[in-house]
Amino acid sequence: MKNIAVIGLKRIGDAIYTLQTFEALKRSYPEAKIIVFTESQVANIYEGNPFIDQIVSLSKKQFWKTTLQELKQGHYDLCIVNHNAFKYALLPFLAKVPMRIGFNKEARSFLLTHSRDLPTGVTHRLEHNALILDLIGLESRDLLPRIYLTEQDDLAVSKLFQTFGLKDAQYICFIVGSIAATRRWFPENFARVIDLISEKYGLKCVILGGPDDVEIAELVSSKVSCAESVLNLAGKTTLRGTMQLFSKSVAVISNDTGPMHVASALGCQVVTWFGAANELEIAPPSASTTILNTHVSCGPCVKETCPTGTLKCLHEITPEMVVSTLKC
Repeated sequence: MKNIAVIGLKRIGDAIYTLQTFEALKRSYPEAKIIVFTESQVANIYEGNPFIDQIVSLSKKQFWKTTLQELKQGHYDLCIVNHNAFKYALLPFLAKVPMRIGFNKEARSFLLTHSRDLPTGVTHRLEHNALILDLIGLESRDLLPRIYLTEQDDLAVSKLFQTFGLKDAQYICFIVGSIAATRRWFPENFARVIDLISEKYGLKCVILGGPDDVEIAELVSSKVSCAESVLNLAGKTTLRGTMQLFSKSVAVISNDTGPMHVASALGCQVVTWFGAANELEIAPPSASTTILNTHVSCGPCVKETCPTGTLKCLHEITPEMVVSTLKC
């Protein structure tokens, strides 16, 4: 194996659970050049990874055409297709990559040289991705997803500290947004946690997130008793900047969302909660991550909208429960 291509996934959390794939590949093929093809919104996850030799970061519009061109020209020996859609398996097939591995979905097995059916029943994401590597005799079950920061990240976080008046290990990060209503805790609960942390520990509370999180972050900030206890940076940092701030924080308190998995893969102290999602499928494997789950009778429903309209699974998680798990 001289050149190995990996077609990445679009969502942050999904991409996190493919990181051990690169370590397993490099362990078996130390001389190979390993290239990941990714959409730009998750490219920061791969930066600094010692098991990845090249990151090809593309916009959604560029991805298919540019990846096909590169696969044709790059003389690849193997392509791992992490994405399960038909068109992604078509890319290495059209490029005539000799070995093409992935799951058989959408009747695409004829496009792959090594394939297997998707697992039935509840399967954790780590096991899901390990099954792909089984197809070529590689083992990744002894590995965990890990994000790597660099010296440049240390310099960058120092600049963020200067810009926003923060100090190492003197603040707690919050992720208050999420893609689905069944994964979003309530603004008044986040505000109460911030108040309790300010009263009990005197730590600054920093709200982080992307552009889609700005509105809910402002709502949380407006409900906090003491405005000086919270710093709202939602929409003001890149994903990499968020990682940098995570790494120097006391803890990360977060909804079930992509950045939560990022914080866990960085080894941060994380407090999160699962309501609609199935913990057995996506629970972070880090020993530093605490998951709150009241296991209501209607869960896990794995729905983006609550079937009962009550969001009971989230209401039963209280601010006091969250604060009591912190080690400050």
